[in-house]
Amino acid sequence: MLSARKLEAGSGALKKRKLDEKLVSGILFVLPALALVLVFLVLPVIMSFRYSLTNWNGVSTEYQFIGFENFKNVIASSEFKTLFKNTFYLIILYVPVLNILALLFAVIIYDIGKLANVYKVILFLPNIISMVVVGFIWRTIYNPATGPLAFILDKVGLGFLIQDWIGQKQTVMPALSVSIIWFAVGFYVLIYLGGLSTVPAELYEAADVDGISWWQRLFKITIPLIAQSITINIIVSTIAILTLFDLPYVLTQGGPGYASQTMALMSYQYAFKAMSQGKAMALAVMLTIITILFSIVELFFLRRKEDY
Repeated sequence: MLSARKLEAGSGALKKRKLDEKLVSGILFVLPALALVLVFLVLPVIMSFRYSLTNWNGVSTEYQFIGFENFKNVIASSEFKTLFKNTFYLIILYVPVLNILALLFAVIIYDIGKLANVYKVILFLPNIISMVVVGFIWRTIYNPATGPLAFILDKVGLGFLIQDWIGQKQTVMPALSVSIIWFAVGFYVLIYLGGLSTVPAELYEAADVDGISWWQRLFKITIPLIAQSITINIIVSTIAILTLFDLPYVLTQGGPGYASQTMALMSYQYAFKAMSQGKAMALAVMLTIITILFSIVELFFLRRKEDY
């Protein structure tokens, strides 16, 4: 009896030691990645918030803490209302249109079967191009004098529609949205195709037997079963559009006026043109908070849809 108890105690101690070894191994395994996250993500966020409370100009070694004055000045500035409007305009236009197009392209490619990989490559091709190059491509396309868009409109008898697409306040935001969607849609198509690959083929076969239309199959079978892919794409596309910088910088420089200015682009201009790192960091902190709040709200509502 005593020996049995000793064996059990020894076995328990051995299991505990193995668990401790696994725990230590796990910690050592994630430590490099955790260090990278702390150094390149957490620390910059903390430093950004710290500098947002100062009047630092980005060059001087001396600065003063001024509390939330930078936040007040940014909100009170004449361009902030336009920045806010542009940001939400892009969210409302870009996120739904992008995801609807990406989902339709994914379903069509999935149904085609043959040559599907060719269409994937065609749609994903813009993603391998630098955003700077994309900006120059679309500046050429939108050129009202020599651009291909103007040439096509003229040849089909719609020359009266030719205008300076990125030089007018009324058209610059839709034109910017089109260029962003062209660049990004292929990436989101691949995510939707990944979700479609998990849908049991038997469901589509049964739907065909029952004579269900393509649209009914889309809304009754496909969309409910790839709800997780929809959640991922909506959140990722929202974060991407909120932090958009490079394409507006190359394509429009935020103009005309502030008509296509984004919060990320304005933060850059505060930092490197106005030499006001404090205001730049304040706007960046505000953008971070807005992005987090949007992501949380979207995740809350979209997760509820997944449960159904």
